[in-house]
Amino acid sequence: MFKISTFLVKTSEGEESYISLDDSLKLRELFEHRKFTPEHIQMHVMIQYNDQIVVGNDIPSGLDLWTDYIVGIEQYLEGENVEIPYGIDPYLMKLISINSNLLELSIEGEWEPVEVFAQAALPKREFLEALLDGATHFWNTLNDYKVFKEKNTKHATPKEYPKLMIEEIEELREKVKILLN
Repeated sequence: MFKISTFLVKTSEGEESYISLDDSLKLRELFEHRKFTPEHIQMHVMIQYNDQIVVGNDIPSGLDLWTDYIVGIEQYLEGENVEIPYGIDPYLMKLISINSNLLELSIEGEWEPVEVFAQAALPKREFLEALLDGATHFWNTLNDYKVFKEKNTKHATPKEYPKLMIEEIEELREKVKILLN
């Protein structure tokens, strides 16, 4: 069983603190801060499988990680093996098919010597569905708080962006069901 948790990063005087998507008081405070921009959210995504931490706090936080996970799932469904940037730092996320039931997730540094932050063999369908659930929770939270409607966003970013992302996630969910049945 998977547990996916998203934490938004708040930086104060050079120190990072994590705010759970389920902490409504601290989330509201973060979203109302004058420097908060919904287009570029610093976050940390924690992944647990059978009570074991797969992706934990030892992995650096990154910008827009849910977008990276969604792109990773899309590419994985198209071609089985994926290697994409993870956040904006020099890290890579890899999704590699092991067999018809398992895939390997790894997050590692891009430079020599390569530092591996996370590596695990996971059940394909269950993992991808759990990631999509986590992404849905993230975008629903942004939608519930109306962060794209209440903040000044770039003209290229529609006010309905969270809803559009949720629609994209639902399309991916259908592909996962069809391709990994």
